[in-house]
Amino acid sequence: MRIVVAMVALLLALASPALAAKVTLKGDVTYRERIALPPGGTLSVSLIDLATPDQPRVSAKAPISSPGQVPLTFTLNFDDAVIVAGHSYALVAEIAGPDAVWFRNAEPYALDPLAPAAPILIIVNIVPQDGEPVATPEPVVAPEPSPILDITWQAETIGGAPSARGIVSSLSIASDMRAGGRGGCNSWFAQAEVNAERLIFSAVAATRMACVSDEATKQEDSFFAALAATRFWRLDKDHLILLDAGGVELANLGKSRF
Repeated sequence: MRIVVAMVALLLALASPALAAKVTLKGDVTYRERIALPPGGTLSVSLIDLATPDQPRVSAKAPISSPGQVPLTFTLNFDDAVIVAGHSYALVAEIAGPDAVWFRNAEPYALDPLAPAAPILIIVNIVPQDGEPVATPEPVVAPEPSPILDITWQAETIGGAPSARGIVSSLSIASDMRAGGRGGCNSWFAQAEVNAERLIFSAVAATRMACVSDEATKQEDSFFAALAATRFWRLDKDHLILLDAGGVELANLGKSRF
């Protein structure tokens, strides 16, 4: 089930509203501990100026749908006039229960708010509590290993177009969530976040070998774009289907024979 947290943006008053442009930041918040979300919890996301981190430029909070599970999706809306040229910005995310903050990212998630790298994935950590804890996270049974891990998948179609003969675009995800493969000309690497439905890749790093043909370049670019847009996955017999946030198929990959 897709868990979406609707964020209510805090729009700041602007001196020249006619000149302001709307900016939308979208991303996901998750944690690595295998514990349940706090009942009646909330997710808050703040955009901070690192020069004045205790004074958020934009901040929003919304309740977590019940029953909730990570990753949680957020949307933060604001006017670009709140951004000061030359300043550095970051996101701070918190998951709180009724009486205390349970999770927060240890380091602010640095980004250019007007041109963020996609996808935004904030990993939060448990916040130590002073004295007796108000609530104890409920342990949950670790899920079965995902059936898509430790398999090399080779793209058969990308964006509805068949892969070119002799050009390999592939994907594999290890149990430690390291992802990689071939783009078409280059090897690529990324981190992955996987659960029963969600699949998100960090920004792809790749070698810089020149492609031997325009066809190979086009396929590699399309494959990397599909990885960046992936938010969900499903299996269709022996094929891995990558889906975007709206459930549209991005790529169809079969098990590699090599």
